[in-house]
Amino acid sequence: MALEDTFAFLNTEEFGTTCQIGGGSNFVGILDSPVDVIAGGVALSREYLLMAKTSDVSSAARGTSITVASEAYTVRENRPVDDGLFSELLLSKD
Repeated sequence: MALEDTFAFLNTEEFGTTCQIGGGSNFVGILDSPVDVIAGGVALSREYLLMAKTSDVSSAARGTSITVASEAYTVRENRPVDDGLFSELLLSKD
């Protein structure tokens, strides 16, 4: 069954969490923090990735402050996903 409402999963009752860029308006995003094994298996590295509607995060450039679920982060990179309807922000935790 196809998902008719593209933004259905951006729901704070399901997966989404409240976010804010600087002092701007709130929007909903999904934070993921996968761990990668690096240095030949000797160390672990945690990434912070935020998926959101591109229209909500278009102003988020490198160095922009962003709050996700009341936690402070800084944008490292803002890149579109597939057709550009959504963007993935690479974050560093402050």
